[in-house]
Amino acid sequence: MPEILDGHALISAIAYFGGSFDPVHEGHLQTALELLDRFPFERLTLLPAARSPLKDDGAAFAHRLAMLQLAVSCHARLQVDDRESRRPPPSYTIDTLTELRQELGTDQPLVFILGLDSLLTLNQWHRWRELTDFAHLLVVTRPGCSPDFVGEIAEWLAAHRVNDPRMLECAPNGRILLAETTPHAVSSTAIRAALHQGAAPETQPLPASVAGYIRHNQLYGVSPPHESRTDF
Repeated sequence: MPEILDGHALISAIAYFGGSFDPVHEGHLQTALELLDRFPFERLTLLPAARSPLKDDGAAFAHRLAMLQLAVSCHARLQVDDRESRRPPPSYTIDTLTELRQELGTDQPLVFILGLDSLLTLNQWHRWRELTDFAHLLVVTRPGCSPDFVGEIAEWLAAHRVNDPRMLECAPNGRILLAETTPHAVSSTAIRAALHQGAAPETQPLPASVAGYIRHNQLYGVSPPHESRTDF
């Protein structure tokens, strides 16, 4: 018999972890695996943004997708979805969630995972108030982090926030859960900056396959294999 909560049977959610992944790093992977261990997701898929309207240009989508595919190849529980590359720009999350809801039907719980930094600026997203019309939001936070939500985001969050993870399984959409995860002192921004300053990809918190791909394709200002940046 399925577990019942508030008169509704709990259905394992399908989760999508959105981001630029420019590049994907160990922090992304460890967070995704931790969420899989903590939540009874049917599956978890990494969803690279074709190009966020709010971010500067970085590596081309084809490179970011290839790096993601290499990174998850060692993790059978993770998948990659390239759908945002198949739509004309700009890339809007609301369009992706609309597509997913049409594919999954009206009853399947759908969870979109994002970071706290994204939630704090969510009112800059296209049709942001409608996100919960199609999915739940699972917001990844850090232990001890208690941000002050203000204005329209605070009001919207208060109307949708839940504290019981099971609430994401007894409805298809409409709820927001903040979940503390293990902190990882790593960011794509810092990695790109280090690479541009001459750091070797192999010294960064990247899967070995991703570091090799960056080296081979000379991304983020990295020199090709066996070439030194030293001027003589």
